[in-house]
Amino acid sequence: MLRRWCREGGRNRILLLLGGSAVGMLLLSSLLPKKTDTAPSKTVPQESTVSQAADYAAETERRLTELLEQMDGVGTVTVMVTVDGTAEEIYAEEVRESQSDSSRQTERACVILRTDGDESALVTKTRHPMLSGVAVLCTGGGSPAVQEKVVRAVSTVLDIPSSDIYVGRQKAVPTP
Repeated sequence: MLRRWCREGGRNRILLLLGGSAVGMLLLSSLLPKKTDTAPSKTVPQESTVSQAADYAAETERRLTELLEQMDGVGTVTVMVTVDGTAEEIYAEEVRESQSDSSRQTERACVILRTDGDESALVTKTRHPMLSGVAVLCTGGGSPAVQEKVVRAVSTVLDIPSSDIYVGRQKAVPTP
């Protein structure tokens, strides 16, 4: 049957069928998801997460000092904050899913920003490190009432347990 079909102009039909199949496959391949470049960014981060954690602790100390010095009976204040870990950056991801008859595939890739020839990943959120303890020294720290007020204020503002907060009396600085 195939020989008879080829003799009666079938060769042209076969070539037409093969050409149509090739065009169909090309069209279908354009609908499939394209593979993205998931290579890490080549740029060096502008600021390390360790220095971000130190900056976060310093800013928290500064703000706590300002707040506590406004409280009645506290007096001058020195605050030290300790952090556990470093800051964590969460990057934007592009998720592509493909599904065939027998499997489902998910591909994740970081969203890369290109600016003036530089490439960097898009940061959507930065999680600050966890606070592990606070020490407060103040001139009014010898009074149990002041200690309780300071512990309650620090615990409320920073959302840490009162067992992680120390309040003590600051030694008097002699005036010249």
